[in-house]
Amino acid sequence: MAIVDLTHVIDSSREALRMSLLLGGPLLAVALLAGLVINVLQTVTQLHEPVVGLVPRLVAVLLVLLAILPWLVGRWVSFTVDLIGSIPDLL
Repeated sequence: MAIVDLTHVIDSSREALRMSLLLGGPLLAVALLAGLVINVLQTVTQLHEPVVGLVPRLVAVLLVLLAILPWLVGRWVSFTVDLIGSIPDLL
């Protein structure tokens, strides 16, 4: 049974966490920004329906997802290929 070096595990975990933040960050930022704008508009117009806040936020996130999907998939595939390629170095 092979013993895996702890530094490789830590580096792989750190890279996986960085990649998840990199891939999820833009979508979370758009959801946050859209929610902030919608909440300000709801406060100004005194319209406090939950659906009014949900639908535009969902549409904004979906539009950004469609716009950056090729980049997301490219980064994800590159990370996965690098991770699988580093397995022989771990053993």
